[in-house]
Amino acid sequence: MISVSKKLEVNPAGERVQLTREQVWTGLVRKAENAVPYVNAITRCDVVLRETDRLIREVDLHGETLQELILFFPQERVEFIRLSGHAKGQIKNIIEEDANGNLFLRFTFDLVLEGVEPGSAHEQEFAAGMEAAYLDAVRTTLLRMRGEAAVAA
Repeated sequence: MISVSKKLEVNPAGERVQLTREQVWTGLVRKAENAVPYVNAITRCDVVLRETDRLIREVDLHGETLQELILFFPQERVEFIRLSGHAKGQIKNIIEEDANGNLFLRFTFDLVLEGVEPGSAHEQEFAAGMEAAYLDAVRTTLLRMRGEAAVAA
């Protein structure tokens, strides 16, 4: 199993647009509903089922079509559960706050690659690529959230 957990500061020093928890939450919901503007590796994103606290979407990620169940925990986190594809498991986007009120966006993923030996070079290579791609996606997401907040101001 591949397990990674990283966090990024939402409002680092010198950032002109400071985001609130609500703005980060709204951005995470928008990303869940349509990941294309937020995640470079996703080229298509269609919601196939929508309920109050969840949705199921179908995405094209690195040329592979897969489905994800997405669970919403308002103002706290969004969980993505892979229902299909060669990498199954769970991804979380978690809004965290430290004792000083500083916001962070943590992403975690726990994935299993079908047909790949745990701990193998192939699994380690996939994990490194996924970690780098996901860090980029979180940075892109925060940048887009800032752009949306600046337009709304």
